[in-house]
Amino acid sequence: MAATPPPGKCIHCLRDSVPRTWDHVFPRAWYPDTTLPDVFKWQVPSCHPCNNDYGRLEQDLLLRLGLCIDPKAAETSGIVPKVLRSLDPRFAKNEKDRRARQAKRDEIVGKSLTGHRIPKTGIYPGLGEKWGRPPEQQRAITIKAKSVQRLAEKIVRGIFYLEDNRFIEPPYSVSFYAIHDEDAGPFVALLQKYGSTYAHEPGIVVRRAVAVEDKTSSVFSIEIWSTFKMYATVDAPEPNPNFS
Repeated sequence: MAATPPPGKCIHCLRDSVPRTWDHVFPRAWYPDTTLPDVFKWQVPSCHPCNNDYGRLEQDLLLRLGLCIDPKAAETSGIVPKVLRSLDPRFAKNEKDRRARQAKRDEIVGKSLTGHRIPKTGIYPGLGEKWGRPPEQQRAITIKAKSVQRLAEKIVRGIFYLEDNRFIEPPYSVSFYAIHDEDAGPFVALLQKYGSTYAHEPGIVVRRAVAVEDKTSSVFSIEIWSTFKMYATVDAPEPNPNFS
């Protein structure tokens, strides 16, 4: 892959003829330590503002999600210690870094919910209590729904570009769904019958099914760390596409 992509269209904002850089479809910091060293980490061309914006979003999400996963699982190897270190002022490089770590730590802890303040609904599928603790000992980390939605859209746009060398442009758009497996029957049925699997195991697995008519309408499932799952579609202008 070239050191720098030439000027052109940004995969995210779709602005054309702009300076571009390589953006990782999956953030590099999200790959577990068990990832094989020769696994190619997917990259796509992005303008610098979008790349920087997604970098901040992904870092914030990593810190929050990393506090909600099992640190002992092979799929999450190294993620939790990395997150805890990032939030620990003792590991700061300088005073500015120390203040930033402390501020992020205070922000996440300050907005967390404990015990019976945790709502029965609104818990992201797969990220609920795993350790059998009584309610009064549980803590919930708040995550912005918009951030997860944007992450799903970024991954969908990236896979679409890598597989088909195409951009998702109007009238098509990406729709995101946070649903439990038991409610994902229509997605699962389409993916099982027509889907292809793109796996960077053990940390990342993506499945995709594409409509034969327009080669754009699609269904995606995105699973990270065998815990955090997202479903998405690329919506078609015509209803009832046939998938292949």
